Amino acid sequence: MSEFTPTAPLRTAVLLTAFSRYDTASRVMESIRAARPPRLYFACDGPRNAEEKVRTDKVRSLVDHVDWPCEVHTRFAETNQGLKKAMIGNMDWFFSNETEGIVLEDDTAPVLSFFWFCEELLERYRNDQRIWWILGNNLMADPLARPEGSYYFSQHGYGAPWGWAGWRRSWERYDGDMQAWPKVKDTPEWNAFFLSRAERREAQALFEATWSGAIKTWDFQHDFARILHKGITIIPEYNLVRNIGFEGTGTNTVQGFDPRNVDNACDTPFPLVHPTEVVVDELRDLVYFNTFIRPPLFRRVKSTVKSLLPRQVDEAITPFLSKLQKKLGG
Repeated sequence: MSEFTPTAPLRTAVLLTAFSRYDTASRVMESIRAARPPRLYFACDGPRNAEEKVRTDKVRSLVDHVDWPCEVHTRFAETNQGLKKAMIGNMDWFFSNETEGIVLEDDTAPVLSFFWFCEELLERYRNDQRIWWILGNNLMADPLARPEGSYYFSQHGYGAPWGWAGWRRSWERYDGDMQAWPKVKDTPEWNAFFLSRAERREAQALFEATWSGAIKTWDFQHDFARILHKGITIIPEYNLVRNIGFEGTGTNTVQGFDPRNVDNACDTPFPLVHPTEVVVDELRDLVYFNTFIRPPLFRRVKSTVKSLLPRQVDEAITPFLSKLQKKLGG
């Protein structure tokens, strides 16, 4: 039961993206149903086979749960597009119809105040070109803390946008193919951005793999565009979104022992308390990177060992190292 009581109806449009996970998608839909947005965009990727079609059809039936006055739009793919193509297409569709809005995936369950938090900040920073987007998740948040403000500013997060809000103005700068990457990587200006050598190494590896297609996703491209355009992220002091996709069927969240599998979501107090100036909290960014993004020691050692081995030996021991890494939670 939420401790938050809205003082006015929600005015902001919401996009829900889904695929074949009815259990998690239905929980996210219930969160949306509690907020009663005036416009709902519901996008679902298509099935890869007949068995999967049964599951995707069930997810799409969630549109029947809309029982409040709402303008509903659907984008249901007939065939499977894959995560990257589907998500980019969904966002293009949403922001071609809305100048700003809230985005939820089928495993990101927000608390009720998340919607009004996003709405107030979308309006407050609508014309501030420095602000790139508004995130709903803060894995470091302490539900028992009483911070002075309602949110802080960040620039050094990578991936995991679990519930967010943004503007068409930012999405128009997004490039799923990262065409600028070969030109900017390893330039002095690019390297000067990072807070540590570890951050630079990990960001370089993530962006290189995304640009080459080894990582087939959509969100690291968003981070790349944000850095390229010197954008700033808003992060709530309280975690407003719980990722419920760690049971093993998600694309990017499949391990229950993932350090990001944190159950600390709670409502934020209202009225919101706004910072007096826009200043990035680099100390918290560095702590977050070292806690949730920096590869664990085992993976760093594994990468170093593999780089020193002949290809045949590397291929032979990789399955064993991967199994050991999974057991250790690395």
